[in-house]
Order: sequence, then C-alpha cells, then structure tokens
Amino acid sequence: MGQRPERADAGPPEHLARIDGSGLGVTVRVAPHADPSAAHECRRIAIDWLQDRMDTPLPRRAMAHRSFTHAGADAVCRAIRTRDGRGDYWAAQLERTPHKNQATVTEVAVAHPEGRSPHVSISVFDRSVVPADPAGQYPAEMLAGMADRIPLLLGGRTLSHTPIVVDSPETMAGFHRMLVDPGRRMPFAVVSVPPDIEDPVLLREQWERLARMLTGLAIVWVLPPKMTYRLSDQVSKSLSVFLGAWRFYRPGFNHLADRTHHLLFLKNRMEDERGVEETARQFLAMAIEERMRAGSDAHPSVGYDDLAREEAAAGRAPARLVARLRDSLRSTSAEAPRAGDARYGQSGDTQASVHEPAPATSETVAAIGERAATDGHGPRIAAEGAEIREHRYKEVLRRADRAERERDEARQRVARLTELVRALGGDPDAATPFPTAWEQFAPWCDENLGECVSLAGAVRRDLRGAEFEDVALAARCIHWLAHEYREECLRGGNPHVHGCIHEIDESVYNLPCDEDCVDCKWRGRRHRVEWHLQCGADRHDPRRCLCIYYFWDADTQRVVVASMPSHQETTLN
Repeated sequence: MGQRPERADAGPPEHLARIDGSGLGVTVRVAPHADPSAAHECRRIAIDWLQDRMDTPLPRRAMAHRSFTHAGADAVCRAIRTRDGRGDYWAAQLERTPHKNQATVTEVAVAHPEGRSPHVSISVFDRSVVPADPAGQYPAEMLAGMADRIPLLLGGRTLSHTPIVVDSPETMAGFHRMLVDPGRRMPFAVVSVPPDIEDPVLLREQWERLARMLTGLAIVWVLPPKMTYRLSDQVSKSLSVFLGAWRFYRPGFNHLADRTHHLLFLKNRMEDERGVEETARQFLAMAIEERMRAGSDAHPSVGYDDLAREEAAAGRAPARLVARLRDSLRSTSAEAPRAGDARYGQSGDTQASVHEPAPATSETVAAIGERAATDGHGPRIAAEGAEIREHRYKEVLRRADRAERERDEARQRVARLTELVRALGGDPDAATPFPTAWEQFAPWCDENLGECVSLAGAVRRDLRGAEFEDVALAARCIHWLAHEYREECLRGGNPHVHGCIHEIDESVYNLPCDEDCVDCKWRGRRHRVEWHLQCGADRHDPRRCLCIYYFWDADTQRVVVASMPSHQETTLN
C-alpha cells in the first residue's frame, strides 16, 4: 500500500458529457409488492420537484394530477394525463431557457398499465443552439425521493440511491464479481475510506450526496481500508482505489483494463468541499455519458409527446361527432327564419329566435273583404281568403313548434355527447385550436361554443379593432366561461369565484365590477353586468389589459359576453 496512486483526475472530454439529440433516459419500475398508491405518490413527488424549479406556483390542476400548462419567467411546465381501460398515464415536461440560444427539456412520466406494476421514466433533452450542461437538468433528487418512499427496480435490481458499504468478505466477493462482470452496464463510483478519519460524519454526508446525485445512473460503493487491500490483490494496485481516493469504474472493466479509462481522483485533490463537489460533478458527467451510450433501451416507453398525440387522436372522432351535431343544430335553427319569412324576427342573439305571427285583426279582415267585393267575387272570396290565412297561420305555428323542439333536442344531444366524451377521458374540443387573430375570434366562438356562449353585437364590433395582444388567452377565458362557469350555473350553484382562475392562467382574475358595472341590452331586455374576467393591471393600456364583462342568461342557458376586450369605464348605452 505504500505506492502512491497515479493522478488521473482529468474529467471526460466536454463534448461527451453533453445531451445529444437522442436525449438521456432512465426508466425504473415499481416493485410488485409496493403499496397500490405508488403511482399516485410518484406523481406527487414529481409535481413537488417541478414546483421547486418554477418561479411561480403551479395551478391547482397540477396538484390534482390533472393536465395543465403553466409559464414562468424562464421556464414552461406542462403535464398531461390520460385514463382509459388500458391504464393510467401521466407525463410532465419542464422546458427551461436559462440563457439565449439555450433550451433544455426535463420530462418525467408515470405509467400504470392495467394489471401491471407502474413504471417511472425520466428523460432530458437538449434543444439548445449552444449546448447546455446536462448535470443541472437531470432530476436525480426527484428519483431519490421516490426511492425513499417506494421500492423501485432498475434492471431487475433494487434502485440504488444510498452508498453501499463493503463491510464483509461476502459483500466484497459480490462487489468484485459484479465489478468484473462483462455484462455490467451500470457504472460504479467507488469511494475509499482514508485510514485516518478526521470527521466521519462529514465523510458519510459526502458519500450520501454522491449516491443521491447518481441515482439511476451509477452505484456508489464505499471500501473501508481493509477492503482496499483485497481489491488491490484482485485487480492490481494500478487499478485499485485506496487512501481516501475515489474511482469511477466504467462497464467492461477487468484486470487488464486501461487505467486511464477508469479515472482516479486522489484525496489531496478533494481536500476542501469545493474539490469534493467538483469531483462529484465529474462523476455525474461520466455517468450521463455511459447512460447515453447504453442505447435506446434506456429511453422511456411512454412520454409527454406520446400521450399528447394519443389524446389528440382519441379526441378527434368524438370532436367531429360533436361538431356534426352542432352543425345540425345550427342548420335546424337557421331553417326557422325561412319558415315564416318576415314573421320570424331577429333578437339581439346571434341565433334566430321564433316568434308567433300576429293574428289577423278585424280591420285587416274587413279590408280584404272590401277589396274582394270591389273585384266582383263577393263574400265567397272573402271567406276563402280568411280560411287560407287561418290555415297558413296554423302551419306557421306548427313549423315554429317543430323547429323549437328540434333545436332543444339537438342541444340536449350535444350536451349528453359532450358529457359522455368527458366521462371517457376525452376532450370534445381537442381538435379545435384556439384562435390567434381577432378576425378569427367571433367565428371560432360561434363554431365551437355557440351553444354555450353568445357574443353581444357590441362585442362583435369591438373585436374588429381590438388591440389586446394575446388572442389565445382571451379564447381560453371564453372557453372557461363556456364550460366550468356555465356548468356550475346549470347545477344551480354560485360560480362567481372571486380571485385567480388557475384553470385559465395565473394572471387571470374573476372580479366584481364594483363602480364599473355596465349595462347590456340583450334580447329586448336590459341586463346589469356585475362581473368580469381581468388580466393585466394597467387598464389604460388596451394592448396588455384584458377585460371580459359577462352575465348568465337563464332563458337561453348561455353565458352572454357583454363587452370585451377593453376595460369599460362608463355604463354602456
């Protein structure tokens, strides 16, 4: 043991430690004997990890393990969840842009196929122009946190997230057998214990930090002094590790290996905490390099993009069916004005409404009889004319009743089908993207939300010259009114949630109008509008401030948008 280990503490070439286009992937499985709530616990730990890395709180949908999208200062976090007869699948992405021309995506997926144990997949992708450092993006602490609470398996063995102390001949024999196994794919980070320990607590903390940092990528072994002698006898001193040094044994190691390929870090290079941290970082870089070299079997079987595509594909057929029913409804409603021509009037609503034609007055009948008498046809013509008018009047009433019944039945079919699609885990609006320009807004609203939301005539005029820049955000607000808000109204509840509407965005608030209440003339009646959705504090800047004034119309069971997108300072005329 008197021979001094050679210095070989240079890290791997920098380009080998970068995340290439294929990405870094680690997949672990929950042990069969784990608690049934293991998948839920894994999702909860992942969400906590994502929350720690965002500069703003995640929405309540995230904490409920539902699909969401949330943007921060330099990061975007999104998640998607699908549940069907095949199982329960959840995936989240954290996309960070810390510097110009740099973008990294860390993804975690928790899949629980029906009848099988859950598994957790972690991926890291570099989408940067200037390559990013992968060491800071790999969520080792999240995976270690899962292993603290849930028995996890990696490659058929228990996932190692704590250092393994080789404290017996049997353990030493097992360690050596695995070290020289030609089929080994997991790197070994081997730490030797110095013979003169000054602070054993500090040493143990260093080993534990290293093991958690390398969770899923490498196994940390600790060799006491007497075990370093055994290792030197088995692999030679030049390939051993002792006197407090650390060594990184790559897969494929044997007693004839090139020692420079299995780097050694001497104790005198780690005299202070900074040296230990730098060595641990280099170990992590080498472990990432080895994992990426392992090949495609390290990649997850399901990810965020897979679930997004599957959800979109599953939602297209129901969405198309809902759209066809909506088209049928609009066609039915559109036929009503043609049935009675001028006797069918238009209200303030965008949909045609049916009105009974006014019955013939005595003055009208007398005038017609007088004209018939002057024509020489006498009372017979007058009687026939009255009979024809009465027949036409009754026919118009029958058409009006039939049109209204068909309209109501179509609405009920759309509502039932929409609820069915949601109950099956689909989204009836999944195939319809939000508009990105104001000229698309009113047609989009009529096409997709026409049975739930109505735009007042003043709104349609104001949209032509709208200045608010985020059209998609305004569409998400209308979508919330058409679904969450309207459904609460239909249930008879009080949907006026005062404060942030997390389902839309952290910047959107539902607030009472107070002194800024507006009046809206709708379907021949004047309505007082007392609530509005608001985004942006500067009401005098129409480009960045959005205000949507709305009220609930119980007669049509729709939300009526009275004014948008600008702030209203005075009552509408």
